Amino acid sequence: MGGSGSGRRGYLTKTTAENCHKVDANSLARWEFFKPGGRNEVTRWSRGGNETGSVGIRTSIDNKRAICVFQYNCKEITVNLSWFSPGYGGRRYFFICPECGKRMRTLFFKKSKIACRLCHNLTYESSNHNYYFDSAYKWMASNTKIPWEAVKVYMRLKMRAAKKEPKRPRGRPRKVRTEVA
Repeated sequence: MGGSGSGRRGYLTKTTAENCHKVDANSLARWEFFKPGGRNEVTRWSRGGNETGSVGIRTSIDNKRAICVFQYNCKEITVNLSWFSPGYGGRRYFFICPECGKRMRTLFFKKSKIACRLCHNLTYESSNHNYYFDSAYKWMASNTKIPWEAVKVYMRLKMRAAKKEPKRPRGRPRKVRTEVA
């Protein structure tokens, strides 16, 4: 158990939010999807100039109800909208997650379901990596011919070894009797 090469290093255990298609309520508001009446359009996602997916979006907004219907993978998914009026005027819209019912600004498409990041159990790419000390490692390696990644590995090993060293004993230090002759 716990031998060389064991563990989960090298691959991610969760799907990342960057690998899923997403719809942002602020972007739809900027593109005037949430004007009274409604709108019907197709939105396409692309990466590197290649189309990776598309979704049909139909909105219906009046004084009593605001809904957004997504046509994705030959299915129609109705999502209710929530809004509030900020102090500077206008309306700020949110999606009501179809799975948990929470107000969310962004909904993600995973397989043929649409839900928030929490319901899909997604994580962000940046949370899988620790970049906190990278600038220090680069500075340490700048005067040597050693790549900074090797310095990073060496320093991590040193920090792990330092944590294993015995610490000073807890509590008050013992009084040492000194005899005066």
